[in-house]
Amino acid sequence: MKKKEMQKKIKKEKQDMRAYNLSDSDKNIRNGIIIALSVIIFIALMFVFTKIKTGEWKLFTKENNIFYTAEAQTEKISCGSILNRTDEEYFVLAYQMKEDSASLYQSLISKYNDSKRKITLYQLDLSNSRNNICLADNLNITNDITTLKLVVPTLLKIKNGKIVSTITNYDQIKQELYTYVD
Repeated sequence: MKKKEMQKKIKKEKQDMRAYNLSDSDKNIRNGIIIALSVIIFIALMFVFTKIKTGEWKLFTKENNIFYTAEAQTEKISCGSILNRTDEEYFVLAYQMKEDSASLYQSLISKYNDSKRKITLYQLDLSNSRNNICLADNLNITNDITTLKLVVPTLLKIKNGKIVSTITNYDQIKQELYTYVD
């Protein structure tokens, strides 16, 4: 009887050991999966935060829902098209957009565009190689585009395809444009 009881006891201990080992290995697998998922989620969150922080993704900004209204913008033109615009009266501001002083003109243009202006303003970039034919050290104002020479900066007022006034001083240009600003 002792032998049978001993065998039953050994058999029971083996079954308990197997059950323990199975549950232990299940726990190890479960813990491994949890750790792996935690690492993947952490890396994904870091990726998302990095994209948002660098500005590549703009998820939490209101500008995604902004509807822009059409507004008149200053158009850039080339030297050859200064006198052949469809407008009856307009300004052409000629300056070098790659210079340090370009920001002064950009702010001036921005303020002019924000107003309810009456005359269209076109920009002529004299730093562009295509417009070099108009750039010179001495001003030569003619209504013939082949002999027209401009200095930096120049504001031309054109009416019916003819140049009616020319200003080459920044302060005077600013004063002239601001007369049209509300």
